[in-house]
Amino acid sequence: METMIGATMIFGLLLGLAIFAAWIWALVDILRSTFSDIAIKIIWFLLVFCIPLLGFILYVVLGKSTKVQDVTHVSNQKYDNLEKIKKLHDTGVLSDEEFACEKERIMGYQN
Repeated sequence: METMIGATMIFGLLLGLAIFAAWIWALVDILRSTFSDIAIKIIWFLLVFCIPLLGFILYVVLGKSTKVQDVTHVSNQKYDNLEKIKKLHDTGVLSDEEFACEKERIMGYQN
């Protein structure tokens, strides 16, 4: 009987620590992220801070879609790819037509 109580207490402690860690992660994610409006950021922070478990669940399900996506990573990746195909073009691996097609594909142009 005592081992059952001990196991239940350990399980409860681990569950509580997991919820606490998720709560901290959500708060930090809200503070570090950019939202389309500062009011949305404040609302999410207050919701997660005041109602930890429910606020965390709502933020994970709904909050991620209200964040502004980081476009610098996508832009940097495009420029890196452009550099690579430019080097291939300069060394003669890609023809002018192949270079133009790859450049359009990387930049996302639609014909």
